[in-house]
Amino acid sequence: MKLESTFTYNQVLEEPENALKYYKAYGFLVVENVFSLIQCQEMKKRAELLVEEDKSLKTIGFSLKKNNHHSDNNFLSSAYKINYFYEDEMIDKNGNFMDKKINCISKLGHCLHDLDKVFNQFSYNKKFKNLLNIINLKNPILSQSSYIFKQPFIGGEYLWHQDSTYLLTKPLSCTAIWTAIDDSNENNGCLYVIPGSHNENIRKRVKYVNNEIIRETLIKKDWDESKKHPLCTKKGSIILFHGSLAHKSSKNTSNMSRNAYVLHFFNKNAEYSKDNWLQRPNNLPFISYR
Repeated sequence: MKLESTFTYNQVLEEPENALKYYKAYGFLVVENVFSLIQCQEMKKRAELLVEEDKSLKTIGFSLKKNNHHSDNNFLSSAYKINYFYEDEMIDKNGNFMDKKINCISKLGHCLHDLDKVFNQFSYNKKFKNLLNIINLKNPILSQSSYIFKQPFIGGEYLWHQDSTYLLTKPLSCTAIWTAIDDSNENNGCLYVIPGSHNENIRKRVKYVNNEIIRETLIKKDWDESKKHPLCTKKGSIILFHGSLAHKSSKNTSNMSRNAYVLHFFNKNAEYSKDNWLQRPNNLPFISYR
């Protein structure tokens, strides 16, 4: 099948063997028109309202180059809360916001799916369960949710990474569903993937040991930029991808936002690593995907 192939939701249901063949070959699926424009707008408005509710006066900037946010309890507690992460370049050296918060926000994370009624409705979605079933993730647990804003001109870069670096299970089962809330393109920070890289081993590991975030390099090798493939999507589409698939997104250099809602799942029958940074307390355990 051609790398540029996309599917509609109905096509995936009607021809599951073709969708699975594509997924196994490339490590991802682009499925169009999963959500309506009205549904996308509902999620966007809810995310903006949550930002308005943030009362913080200072913060640590969020940057995947500096990783200063890893030392902040705001990151670790986001496993069981809805916390706010602001673009590093929009926070001054004293931790002050350099503009209105909505113009500084990077993302919300990482428990919207269980703590917010609007995002809960969209997260526990029958369409998602059907899609996960087709790629043989039969007993999914929804572990993490992020609303990524990629605001005009300031939406930051996400470096090459594999999601199982952060959410490791044995055997590997981490799977992402990335929902386009806005249209995405190469100017406003669409996803880039390296097709077929899901067949490679995990190259890095980020874990939480003895009250400290530890970053390990398992395979010292850079991802080959010449193999990157852009996934430009229309709002309402989703990208379903393997936890070992190498992916990134560039800085938003346009005057258009590139909002996305991202979910991560793992197999209930797999062993979820005790070293993963994301750990839920006893009073808010992971629940089976309903």
